[in-house]
Amino acid sequence: MGVGGFRALLVGVALVLLSAAPAVAACTAISSKTVALTGCVAKEWRSIDRTGAQEFSYLTTDQNYGLMVITEKETIPYGQFRSAIIQNAIKGSGSTDVEVVGDSKATIDGKSFNVIEYTIPNDGNPILFKNFYYSAPGFGALQILAYSLKADRKASGRKAATFTATIELGG
Repeated sequence: MGVGGFRALLVGVALVLLSAAPAVAACTAISSKTVALTGCVAKEWRSIDRTGAQEFSYLTTDQNYGLMVITEKETIPYGQFRSAIIQNAIKGSGSTDVEVVGDSKATIDGKSFNVIEYTIPNDGNPILFKNFYYSAPGFGALQILAYSLKADRKASGRKAATFTATIELGG
């Protein structure tokens, strides 16, 4: 390869690196103090006040989408975990009208997460929660919740997928 070819190669590599830089810079790194978790939250999310075991809590700038990361040191068996999620939804919403609309599985950083989707009433405009949950001995327990109006389900799912793609777990 001549000098001209080598320069063209370097310019091409530089352009590739520069085009990748905005994707890395377009998020804020997070690291849990409770479980072995790191991730990157897109810049569209704004940190909001947390309650309880919420280690991270965000809303988009337009306040149409929410994201919570809940961490606990204890290991929680699947059946108890799912039941606690539903009971917390009832308690948090103040209504027993919590409707489970889906149960599935998802893989995040090579780990199998259970996923429950449920709605809570909201003056005729239900809020949909998509709760990814995982627990293992030596790791603890983790919930990643994405939420929005039920009508925004697809967009909320894409935002959740963008976040969960950045998650790295240990343990």
